[in-house]
Amino acid sequence: MVPSLDVARLLALPDGYSDREESEAVRLFAEANGAQFQPLVLGQPLPGVVFRDATGAPRPMQGAGRIVRFPGEPEIEIANSAFPYAIELNVMSSAWGYAAVRLSHPAPALLVETGSARAVRLLPATPTAAETLTFENGTQAHVDARAVDWARGILSPDLLALLDDAELPFDLEIVEGWLFLYSPRQLAGGDPRVWRRTLGVVAAVHDAVEAADGARAVASGAPPALPMTDRPWKGGRRKALWVYGSVIAVMAIVGAGVALFAR
Repeated sequence: MVPSLDVARLLALPDGYSDREESEAVRLFAEANGAQFQPLVLGQPLPGVVFRDATGAPRPMQGAGRIVRFPGEPEIEIANSAFPYAIELNVMSSAWGYAAVRLSHPAPALLVETGSARAVRLLPATPTAAETLTFENGTQAHVDARAVDWARGILSPDLLALLDDAELPFDLEIVEGWLFLYSPRQLAGGDPRVWRRTLGVVAAVHDAVEAADGARAVASGAPPALPMTDRPWKGGRRKALWVYGSVIAVMAIVGAGVALFAR
């Protein structure tokens, strides 16, 4: 599942490279590895806490940039995603790197917030009706009571340690047949180490979930999605430099075919 990567285009980036140069390097990296590349997609048709609000509706003006889809069984999508929100007339952004994989077997919903990721940024929503399992370093897992044993079978100490890396942490969500990894840091960028780590973690989590086989938990009534509530936005964060700061910025980026996300 983890491809052998050709990272020459990323290593060729000059010192102090610009966002435009980085986007072009990612495009060439995708091409060299037989992957599809899209510079920008607005309004993605994906489930998940980063893409939909607590009602299940798409988050307004949500979009993703530098989308790379690695072919195979399953296909792996890695990109940077963000959406705007307002606090006292200040436009802010919630930006996430993500990896997405379609599961081949039924699985109940699961949301894991690792301690290292939580220390950087909280996910935009949290379950309202679920069992909460607590692990080392403040990591929390939210799952329906009928799927607790299934979740514990997946979340081994080794897997939790793999997710909860201080330099590049991941939250995990399983929802409506999809497996998502979310990072508060940019994933689709110029660092080969990030691509290798992301693909390695995706492979490890995917294999663990597929091996656990959640069909029994689903048959017992564990739902494929948990009821959610959006977290209240708090002030004090930097003002958004994200692509959706204004309609003009959106149109300029669409016209140029380049997605730029705030670091």
